[in-house]
Amino acid sequence: MHLDIVTMSAADIAVTAVLAGMLLLNWGRDGWSLAAAPRFVGAWGLAVLVRGIGGLTMLGSVLGGNADGIAIGASLVILSSALKWNATRRFAERPALPVLIALGPVGFLAVVYSGLVPNLDGRFIAGCLFLAVYSVVAALELRRMPDASQCWPAIALLVLCGVTYLVWIPFAVVSPLGSVAAAFSSDWLAYVLVTTLLLRVALAFLVLSLAKDRDEEEQRRYALTDSLTGLPNRRSLFETAETVVQRRVLGGGTPVSVLICDLDCFKDTNDTFGHTLGDDVLRLFARVATENLQVSHEFARLGGEEFAAILPSVDGEIAVEEAERLRGAFERAGAFVNGLPVGATVSIGVSADREVDPGLSTLFRRADAALYAAKRAGRNQVVFIGSNDDDVLTTSRAAIRTSPSRLRPKRSWKPHRPVRTF
Repeated sequence: MHLDIVTMSAADIAVTAVLAGMLLLNWGRDGWSLAAAPRFVGAWGLAVLVRGIGGLTMLGSVLGGNADGIAIGASLVILSSALKWNATRRFAERPALPVLIALGPVGFLAVVYSGLVPNLDGRFIAGCLFLAVYSVVAALELRRMPDASQCWPAIALLVLCGVTYLVWIPFAVVSPLGSVAAAFSSDWLAYVLVTTLLLRVALAFLVLSLAKDRDEEEQRRYALTDSLTGLPNRRSLFETAETVVQRRVLGGGTPVSVLICDLDCFKDTNDTFGHTLGDDVLRLFARVATENLQVSHEFARLGGEEFAAILPSVDGEIAVEEAERLRGAFERAGAFVNGLPVGATVSIGVSADREVDPGLSTLFRRADAALYAAKRAGRNQVVFIGSNDDDVLTTSRAAIRTSPSRLRPKRSWKPHRPVRTF
């Protein structure tokens, strides 16, 4: 079946314009945001728009028999592919490389006007090579992302685009286009337009899907992150507690420890040095805790000056050692903050057990009681309460003599879900 080149080119340009409009309007709906997901959609839309302009330029040049116009239109098509590569690079949170964006279209024009490819078929082959390279490197950019598993459909399509451009090269060798006028009667050139158009449409919808997934991921991350310290927040800690309990059951009853930390006299710090420095103290403690606790631990800000950590597969003795290391490190780091003698310290309550209930509510209550005991004993110390009333250990100060059964938590734990009772 013979497909008319002019008709297929016009259809290609029309569909491409619709795709560009859809992508750009989607970006505009987000207020032309420069966040990763909307920017990706906008950048891809601009690239598709450039592709449409390039196709329109080539069609007009073919109808007018202008070989130079065809070369300029082809360079715009290559520029479109370069912009798509740059869009994937920015989506992968890597810096833009303007030189490499311009290298393709400028290199193509240099090859054309240097006389290395004087005929239409040579220019077609050169253009296919540039397009194939940009498609493959765009796929590699997505492949290098940490969460590349979500990008496999787009990666596969980009690689397929690159392979498709290379597949058309033998056709130009076996069945040359010849002159511009002869291209109208080509048996295979129209199929090039159909194939690339279908791939372009599929990629546009995959870009929207990737952007949506990234946007949802970022919203979830913001919902689970404390904006001041960058630590996980209370909600994130609750979710981690559920996961830890499930792993503990599957792991055959491995121990779990909980730390609750409270910065000492933090209100006095704010009143004396101001809330700006108080925020710096909170960020300092977050950094010290991140540096001194193992990566496998979940450390979060509960709110105000309170923090907590869940230590999977850690027994009470090791948990106390880690808590004491954290206490000492913060005492040294908080002696002077921004050159001011703040003397910031922290009290830490610790609890550990092998038998834990869903949500670790009992462990949190014991750790909370231990924190209350540390505060009553003079602050700047670690208190451990184990699984029975006699299992009490205090570090950094004289031993606590109060029975844990008489220790009252200074507040009740209120979950973010009704089913949890901290």
